[in-house]
Amino acid sequence: MARIVVAGGALLYILSIAVETSALILLPHDVRPGHAVRHFTGNHTRYTLLDPEFTSYFTLLDDGLLMTTADLTPLLNQPLNLAILERTPYSSSAHSLHLLVMDRRKMLSFTTINGLRGEIPENSPEGTVVDLPPIRATALLNIGRIAYKIIKGNDDSTFALRDKDTGPNYDLKSVVTEGDVEIVALRPLDSETKNHYDFTIQATDLHGVSKASLPITVSVLNENDHEPVFDQELYYFTVNGTLDKNVNNGTAHWPRFSNIGIVHASDSDGDRVYYSIKTPTNLAVIVPQTGELILAGEPDGYDAELLVIAHDVGTPSKKSKPAQVFLEFVVREERELPTLHREKRRVTRAVRPTKRIEFTEADGEVEGRAVFTLEKETDRETFKIRDENPWVTVEPSGVVKVKKKWDFEELGPEKTIDFWVTITNAGNGEVVNQRQLAKLIRSSAVQFVKSHSFNQWHWVRALVAQ
Repeated sequence: MARIVVAGGALLYILSIAVETSALILLPHDVRPGHAVRHFTGNHTRYTLLDPEFTSYFTLLDDGLLMTTADLTPLLNQPLNLAILERTPYSSSAHSLHLLVMDRRKMLSFTTINGLRGEIPENSPEGTVVDLPPIRATALLNIGRIAYKIIKGNDDSTFALRDKDTGPNYDLKSVVTEGDVEIVALRPLDSETKNHYDFTIQATDLHGVSKASLPITVSVLNENDHEPVFDQELYYFTVNGTLDKNVNNGTAHWPRFSNIGIVHASDSDGDRVYYSIKTPTNLAVIVPQTGELILAGEPDGYDAELLVIAHDVGTPSKKSKPAQVFLEFVVREERELPTLHREKRRVTRAVRPTKRIEFTEADGEVEGRAVFTLEKETDRETFKIRDENPWVTVEPSGVVKVKKKWDFEELGPEKTIDFWVTITNAGNGEVVNQRQLAKLIRSSAVQFVKSHSFNQWHWVRALVAQ
């Protein structure tokens, strides 16, 4: 029997005949020996392959199983007619089996060979469809419904497939359909944790003969769901001034446009952060891009408090919680601070002198240890820390204790521990706020240094120096 290689229009003609008769069996060119082609069944029946030309490629077992025995690549695009003899104890008959060996890649395929790229917004609810072009495999001839499944890259079961025409139902294992397939997310995704997913979809005919694979990349679109956070809730800066030597009334000056300090906030979404002062003031300005505070005018007193805010450039923009910035204005000369040339004062409530206390680093090694006691002016005074502090606690009696072991490396660039204490007079209900400065250094000296009052709180600051 002569072999005929079919191509072009002749091959399409044969396939069209096969569609009408449903008598053609397609075989991929790369099937392994032992592949089952067809199984004939009958009682007390024996089958024999009559055509000797194809016995090197096929064999027919006594039980009626027709299987391959060799590589079918030499038979590519050749229509084969196998003659099968069926014998029973009482009769015999001949059958003709029509086969066509084809390139597997042409039997079932996706329209794109480079894969598809889709998108999904982060925090989308379960069942959200990934924005992708239609997913459908095409066959060279009608092979009926096609099964789709994710075969690689979905180990954490992040995505599932569903028939586009069936509605909200989806299956994690496989989908069988004649139409398009959609990809849905099984849980909300976070772009900060993982911003893209790569996996592979496989399409297979229901007999498992024809297969095609499609790479998929899904990008998780970032949404602005995190507000900026300041590195510190409270900042303390000292601004140094000088006495005016031309006059003898103690007037002090502070250099205009000098650097006060820098605040910093970070954004978990990775957006750029800009800074502003919550309530604009003539005293200071902040550089929006860097968070640098700059002195813009003369202070009205010895101290000031600012609230700064950070906002990102995401959509929609989010603002941080305000951070407190406390400014203390001092002169470099070792003398009592003079009365400033401006008469206006903002501090009206009672204050007490600042107290500076120096400790050794070893003083803060034991948690719960009393390191010093705030001084009382009357026996009825009680103390309370205004804001929670990770390093110290304040007892009502004024005893300051170690809350967490002091660590030199964790105390920041200024090596300080800052907190405010409110003093209440239990006799008449008067609240006297004052500030104290506790300086923690690596030395054995302990000293007390009095300075001017700072606003209406009692401020405690621990400074650790090298």
